Amino acid sequence: MKFKAELRTEDFGSAGSRRLIRRGMFPAEMYGKKGNVHLVMNAHDFDLALRRFHEGEECEIEVQGETYKCIFKELQEDIMKGTILHADFQMV
Repeated sequence: MKFKAELRTEDFGSAGSRRLIRRGMFPAEMYGKKGNVHLVMNAHDFDLALRRFHEGEECEIEVQGETYKCIFKELQEDIMKGTILHADFQMV
């Protein structure tokens, strides 16, 4: 599975996350040896991919033309609203 993401360089915190979610995006985090990478991903595309993709599976995330191999670790959802709140990935 391959995903596209953007770097999250501003508007951190819970208020910033809520603004992203209202725009149809959600915050994500890639953890690795060289440090963490803060991401913004498209919620609709990710939700469609979740139908055939689950936690613990390997994926590729493309950020600014560079591709990272990752393992999908965790997903936080608001099940009452049906929205994705946050996702975590571990770099391989």
